[in-house]
Order: sequence, then C-alpha cells, then structure tokens
Amino acid sequence: MRILLVNPPVPFFYYNREYYVPTSLLYLGAVLENNGEEVRILDIKVAQNNTPSDSLEFYEKILTESVSNFQPNLVGLGCLFSGDFPNVRRFSDVVKRYSKDIPVVVGGIHPTIYPHEILSNCSSIDWIILGEGERSIVQLVENLKNDCRKWDEIDGFAYRQNGEIKETPKRHYIENLDEIPFPAYNLIDLKDYYVDTSKWHNPKNLPINMSIPIIASRSCPNRCSFCSMYKAMGPKWRARSPENVVAEIEYLYNKYDHHHFSFMDDNLTFKKEHILGMCGLIKEKGLDIQFETPNGLSMKTLDEEVLDALVSTGLVRVSFAIESGSDFIRNKVMKKHLSREKIREIINITKKYSGLYVKAFFIIGVPEETKETLEETYNMIKEIDVDRIYLHNIVPYPGTEIFEQALRDDLLINIDPKTLYNSDSVYLSIYNRFFIKPYKLSVVDLSEFRK
Repeated sequence: MRILLVNPPVPFFYYNREYYVPTSLLYLGAVLENNGEEVRILDIKVAQNNTPSDSLEFYEKILTESVSNFQPNLVGLGCLFSGDFPNVRRFSDVVKRYSKDIPVVVGGIHPTIYPHEILSNCSSIDWIILGEGERSIVQLVENLKNDCRKWDEIDGFAYRQNGEIKETPKRHYIENLDEIPFPAYNLIDLKDYYVDTSKWHNPKNLPINMSIPIIASRSCPNRCSFCSMYKAMGPKWRARSPENVVAEIEYLYNKYDHHHFSFMDDNLTFKKEHILGMCGLIKEKGLDIQFETPNGLSMKTLDEEVLDALVSTGLVRVSFAIESGSDFIRNKVMKKHLSREKIREIINITKKYSGLYVKAFFIIGVPEETKETLEETYNMIKEIDVDRIYLHNIVPYPGTEIFEQALRDDLLINIDPKTLYNSDSVYLSIYNRFFIKPYKLSVVDLSEFRK
C-alpha cells in the first residue's frame, strides 16, 4: 500500500517555533516499511520553515499536490498536541475534497482523548488510532489490504459502524521497545530541519545544525493531577535498553555527523540504573555530543551521581518540573511528591557545572491557589538561582483530576467542555489566558501576579 503520513504546521499563535523532526511519524513509517508498504512523509512544518507563511491555503495546496502526485491508499494525520487539531481537521477535509475514496486516519493524544466527539462531528476523518500506534497502524493496513475490515480486532481503535461510533480500548502496550525499529530517518532529509544555531548554548563548541529528538522510554508511572500523557502511552513506564538507545544515537552520529539531541521522555531518569547505563555507554563509545531535556526532569529521581553522569556525558540544557513553590499545592494538589529540601539540593548541585543551562517550570492557577500560595511560588522563584523561569497558567486537560474538579465545581472559564474536541488557541495561549477560576482568587488576581 501507498501510505502518506502528514505532519501539520506549527499553529501561527504558538510561542515555541522550534522545528523538530516528526519522530512519531518516523516510527510509524519504520514499522510500515518493515511491513512492506511504500511510505512518504509530508512534513508541512518543513515548508513552513523554508517558506515562512501562515497561509493555510498555501499549506492546503502543498497537501493537495502531494496527494495528487503520490495517489496514496491511506493518509495518516499526526496530531501530537491539542493545538494541532484545527489544522488536522482542515487537512482531512482537503484530502476528502480531492477524493472521497482515500481513507483518513488520525492519531495522537488529542484524538485519543476525544475519539467519540471527533468521529461524531468530523465526517472527513474515518478512523482514530488510540495511544501508542505502531502495532495498531499495521493492523489497520492489513485489514485494508485483505478487505476484511475487522475493526473490532484492532487494539486501540475508534471507528463508525452502522451509524454508531465504536471504540476498541487500548489494552496492549509494547513491552519490549527494542523490537520497534529506529525511526525511518530515510523518509526525510535532515537538512530540511537545519536552523540557525549560532545563539544556542554550546559550551563544547560542537557543530550543531539542529536537535534530533530521542525517546528512551515511554509513559510515566506518576499521576500528577494536571497531566494526561498516560492516556496516550499507558500506565506503565517502559524503557528501551541502554544499548538500543545509544545505538540510535551512534547511528545518527556516524551517518549524519550529528552532535545535538533532545530527550523527549516523560520521565527520563525514572530508573537510576537505566540512565547510568545509557551515560556509561555513550562515554564508552566516545560519542562527543550535547543534549537537553525539554520536557522537564523529575527532581525526585535525581542525585549528584546521576547529574554527574548526565553532565559528563553531554547534558548542557536541563529543565526541572518544580511547578509550585507551595508545598501544599505541589504535593497535595498536584501530587508531585517533591520536597522543598530536594528542590534546594538539586539546584545547589547544578552550581558545580559551569556549562549547564538550567530552566525551571512553574504552574499557577489550580483551584486551591490563594494569594498566600502564589506568594510562596514567588519567593521560591526568587530563591532558586537558575538561568530561566517558565511560568505557565494551569491548563485543564481532559482526563486529568484537575479538569474533572474544575468541571464539577464550575470553575472552567474561556472553555466550553462540549466543544473542547475541536480545540483552538485555548491550549497554546498559555501565558495570557486563564482557564480556571480558583476558589479564592479572581482572574485579575492571577493576571496581576503574572505581571
């Protein structure tokens, strides 16, 4: 089968304009190629990067041309974040306008949370793959090739049947991640992702053209009350072997002379022996690299030995997910289970690494927030000595405790739960909009605190 996988553009209102290779689609492309299919990837972010434009008509034309030239038997649209969905819906319409006979499947965390709503309201989307997609997309393709259409046998799949929306729950997550082939880097040209890195933090003065995402593990066993990632990747932390992870890095290092990586794991350092094993192998192979942790490390999993190993291996930019300066908010409400003493300990350890750029994440505006807890956050921000602070407004993602609480107690603002599936800038305008009114604060209070 000919399969076209499409990565939507970065929404024009999104504050983060970094362009990563579409790792999720590269993984799908790899398993599909292994299954004997002909795969192409259309990354509209590349066109956006090379020909800066926020014209959706421009991107629609690119998609139409790709479909016309390739004549795919199946189009897969990636929807990594909720903010991508308006474009994903628009592009599914474009495919159907070209040919109603080309089926469209969508995957990602947003459609995983809203399969029923999307299929009920978006006729141009035929199917949704729920959660981890490598096995499910192969099952879908085999059904199409054999014209058997046993949709209920596909693990983690939403579909229409006789006018009804049906879902096969996601039950089986891949335990041995080493069995998944490396992302199909052959399906893209890495040079398309080169950016100006002259101002990047580069203490080792290595040649850098871009940062390639690496996913060493999947999911997170913690249940922070504001996080919904386990909905997509399951309840259990699963890791690739250190040998497998480092083999991918070594491949990119040798084949493409690549020296900069971004570990995108939800909980990279969950198991100490795993992260130490990775660091040990990178040193053993003499890989002269630099890397960062954009998603934020769990500070309670860190100590001096782990940080020493990471920094000596090439860690140059680290993000810490602190979230609140209030012990009550951080641990009782958010369920971080992270002590103030541990925060101080880890921040103090980072002072010994002259080349390490340190960022810290904070979130304000949970239902229990008060002027006193905001003041505690302010005091911690002043106390800790880091290079950059990110202060986010709480976003009530569906499927989280925070969302259910806000919905139950009528605290949602600027959000209509009935139309959340359609998503818009609500999920990305996280600096100047608020989506929850705390019990004891007004939106004005929160806004003034931000200032």
